[in-house]
Amino acid sequence: RYLPSIPNLSGRVTILTSLVCGIGGALIATFFHELVHFLKDILWSELVPDDDNGKDGSARTSLFQIDREILVKTTIGIAVGVLSMKYPSTMFWGEGSLQTAIDGQQTPFSETKHGSGLPSFLTAHANVDPNTPIESSWAAIQVGVAKLTSIALACAGKFPGGIIFPLFFAAAPIANAICLFISQYLDIQVKSLAVMALMASTQASVTRTPLATVLMLTLSASPDTELSKMLPCVILSSYIGVFSSRYLSKESYFAYSK
Repeated sequence: RYLPSIPNLSGRVTILTSLVCGIGGALIATFFHELVHFLKDILWSELVPDDDNGKDGSARTSLFQIDREILVKTTIGIAVGVLSMKYPSTMFWGEGSLQTAIDGQQTPFSETKHGSGLPSFLTAHANVDPNTPIESSWAAIQVGVAKLTSIALACAGKFPGGIIFPLFFAAAPIANAICLFISQYLDIQVKSLAVMALMASTQASVTRTPLATVLMLTLSASPDTELSKMLPCVILSSYIGVFSSRYLSKESYFAYSK
């Protein structure tokens, strides 16, 4: 369970934050959708060996498809493995370590459910140490893009599994990166809320489930979370994200099968 720190906000600030995060989530979701289908087109394009020998040709085609599936899945597994070596936090995502993503790793990954007991050699070559607070927008954006890429690779490779919490984890570092960049010029009072809102809008824009997204974030939060401050912005962002993603692309709804 996580506990976002949420300040008192005026109505104008809430609406502006919701609008920016809603559109931002729609842009991330559309990019993710396009990336998944781009990778699918490359990995699973209709390439079969030329053979006009009847049954023998059908057998060779079937064997070719099996060999190709093994090759594609193995290649993707290696690619995701390399990503996880450089960005160890991409290996795990779930409620147990969501606090780390939300607060920009102020909570060390090693102190979470997923990070405790993680061998040190798995983080020895990390570009961004998951146990050190993220202090630059460049480091945060790297983690977010790495997470988004690993999800897209897994989905394009037709690996089983969900995308709900993985998308939360991809959006949180991107939100932190934007807030860290803007904070160089302006005093940001809505950082934690903006992170939550962008997480919600990204997930809702991909799956087109705004209400379910809000419920998941709400029910996963700590009992001490001030929901009266969090919910208005998160709800607005989710619905703005869904409507914006439909405007950006009619095919922005994610599906495992094209």
